[in-house]
Amino acid sequence: MVLADLGRKITSALKSLSNATIINEEVLNGMLKDICAALLEADVNIRLVKQLRENVRYCKAKCTLKICPA
Repeated sequence: MVLADLGRKITSALKSLSNATIINEEVLNGMLKDICAALLEADVNIRLVKQLRENVRYCKAKCTLKICPA
């Protein structure tokens, strides 16, 4: 039951990303917030959730630099 609910929430967060006309920082932060909240509700270790959030932000920053070297 918990796993099905977690899957449903993560799928919903990813659908919001695919439904966005423009994927900007606000959309990405909203998706990341939803995924992290779902993981925490499913009793995933808070350190793992924090590490996931940091990894996603690091990769986003790295990709942004490659696409738009300002």
